[in-house]
Amino acid sequence: MAAGAFSAFERMIAWRYLRSRRREGFVSVIAGISLTGIALGVATLIIVMAVMNGFRIELLNRILGLNGHMLVRAESRFVTDFDPLAQRIAAIDGVTRVAPVIEGQVMANSDVAAAGALV
Repeated sequence: MAAGAFSAFERMIAWRYLRSRRREGFVSVIAGISLTGIALGVATLIIVMAVMNGFRIELLNRILGLNGHMLVRAESRFVTDFDPLAQRIAAIDGVTRVAPVIEGQVMANSDVAAAGALV
């Protein structure tokens, strides 16, 4: 026999506060409002967490779309033998794409400001 979510004692206490007598009717109203408030708060929390999880997944996909999981750099300034290295990396299980990227630092100037940039 599967155990219920609540014990007999818990059900008795809940029933007592939700179905109070006529002279204690205000307690029943307060208990109902409290129960509704807790239910709305929990529902809101679940919805917000689901939306934020979706945003997190989308953000990770966008970031990883720009910057891969792995970065290979040479000891010198440039990787000179990219093709054999790319073939070795592409042969690894789980690798879907291999692409060469050349990055450089520049100084961007305008009439009002100057800023460093990565190209």
